[in-house]
Amino acid sequence: MINQQKSAKGSSTENRRKSGGNPQPTNASKRKKESHKREKKNKLIKTVTAVVVGIFVIALATVIALTAFFKVTDFTVKGSKIYSKDEIVSHFTVKQGDRLFLTDMDKASKYLEQSLPYVYSVQVKRKIPGTVELTIKDATAAYSIKNEDKTYILLDDNFKVLENSAKKSTGTIISKSKILKAEPGMIIEFENEDIASCLKQLAECIKANNFKEITAIYSNSINDNYVVYDGRITFKLGDCQELEKKIYQGLAACEKLDNSSPNTKGEMNITGDKQIYFTEK
Repeated sequence: MINQQKSAKGSSTENRRKSGGNPQPTNASKRKKESHKREKKNKLIKTVTAVVVGIFVIALATVIALTAFFKVTDFTVKGSKIYSKDEIVSHFTVKQGDRLFLTDMDKASKYLEQSLPYVYSVQVKRKIPGTVELTIKDATAAYSIKNEDKTYILLDDNFKVLENSAKKSTGTIISKSKILKAEPGMIIEFENEDIASCLKQLAECIKANNFKEITAIYSNSINDNYVVYDGRITFKLGDCQELEKKIYQGLAACEKLDNSSPNTKGEMNITGDKQIYFTEK
């Protein structure tokens, strides 16, 4: 009997050693622990929700304040040497009393660029409580087209019409191109859309590479395009592929030609072949 009791005690001691000396958790303690975890999780969710709602309320209040309470009261204008402040403000469709942050400033800027042709671009800034600041960049004539009455249509480098009856030409001449519509403030329209596309490609190439030696451009068709060097040597370029390369080839040839005959006039055929052909006139 004594041996059995000792054996039972030894077994109990052995079990405690195996379990680390701690009693196994009961179902009640497990439920209590899980309940505590849920409470902590719910508190965290409530805290995060409260923060999000708070941020939303603050943002909403800010938006309402900006849109409802701030109105346009004044304009400042800078940058233009062509138009006065009164001219610019009178053609800007945003007016005093309009909502500072609800008005379409982009639309107003586009209208200003059309109604005052020599406005090249407009930068708009809103300043609380009610000031609209307009920074104007003036347009300059980059191209001219001669009219039948010997006046000129002046265009900026985006082909926007600045004037349609100027007395003098300015910039690069566009010749041999029939005009469909030339309304100041609007992009010029040519009768032939293909020729218009070619002229724009020629113009973009000249602008990108700053070819100041080019004094005129014209196009007869997609495959028949020309630029004029120094008013006296015409580059026949063919199509509008590799324009930059062709013009550089022509300029290099003209540099050599000018060393020997600086006043020579004629035509260079640079239609894509390796050989350049010059015909003096």
